[in-house]
Amino acid sequence: MTDTTDAGPLDDLKPKFPNGVWTTRANARLQDALIEGTGLGNLHAAVGWAARMQATDAPEPFTSPRMLLFAGEYPEDWDAGDASPLADQVLAVQRGEGLIGAEVTRAGIPVEVIETGASGGGEGPLLDESALEEALALGRETADRAVDGGADLLLIAGLGAGAATAAVAVCSFVAKEDITAYMPQLHAPGGLVDDSSWMRRVAALRDHLAFNHGFKRKPASLVSRLGGAEVGAMAGAILTAATRSTPMLLDGPAAVAAMTLARDYGLASPKWCYMPNRSPHPVVAKLAKQGGLADDVGLGLGLGDGAGLVLGWELLQQSLRLSAALPLAAEEAGDAPQSDADNVVENESE
Repeated sequence: MTDTTDAGPLDDLKPKFPNGVWTTRANARLQDALIEGTGLGNLHAAVGWAARMQATDAPEPFTSPRMLLFAGEYPEDWDAGDASPLADQVLAVQRGEGLIGAEVTRAGIPVEVIETGASGGGEGPLLDESALEEALALGRETADRAVDGGADLLLIAGLGAGAATAAVAVCSFVAKEDITAYMPQLHAPGGLVDDSSWMRRVAALRDHLAFNHGFKRKPASLVSRLGGAEVGAMAGAILTAATRSTPMLLDGPAAVAAMTLARDYGLASPKWCYMPNRSPHPVVAKLAKQGGLADDVGLGLGLGDGAGLVLGWELLQQSLRLSAALPLAAEEAGDAPQSDADNVVENESE
């Protein structure tokens, strides 16, 4: 990892591309394993990603993970049909309860909930200039603090359906398609289709977009008009961690939308990210592919943002343990790659 990013504005942060040569070498090393079966299956891509992150053909389990969960309020009806109010979701994590809180407590992963300012909306942007700067700075400070504290892997997700709706807005703008292409079907308790909440979310977002259209694709505009404080703070954290060469696991549409915004600030940002679990949410499918993320492990969990982080981390760790334990043919020392320039063509080809 690199030193703190304290100096200079966010626009000046320029993360470097990780060297993809290490993925190639890790794959070649695994092919030499003395086994009778077919190898690591869907876990193979996780090992290749970790090799690139650690700059070695024999990556090891990460030792100091830290989970960062972002939470912020969005305009009325953006969270229509959400299972519980955002404040209750935050409290559950802090108490070690619920799908996320109980799992992260069991796994012993330090977790921090970052509560952002509210994203207003109405007849204008979600954030004014001051609120935009505050959200980005919060994300940057959060990531810097985690890395300075010794974290070698960040687990990042958002809380609340409002941020997922913001992710739909971001994806729709980037893909140049109608928001209904990325607003998934909603379900009420018992599995019934919740058309009423779906229509309320769509109507609220369309009303917002009616006052926020025709602007050029600039990172600040995307955050202030479409992403809002929660997604914007996540984008600042992702960009900062990438600049400091710190790998990240993401989960859910809000996080992958934040990754896309971070990419607009720094092209290499997504290359430090991995999504072991890709939920069936259409935003995740679209933006993970556009960001050129390594293949996931095939979980397909759709339990809400962040719920797949701990399981994804544990599968990543286990895949690294398995790869390290494989019997290998006698190895000969090779020359290390000279720089990350070899990987630029690969990384810019998405």
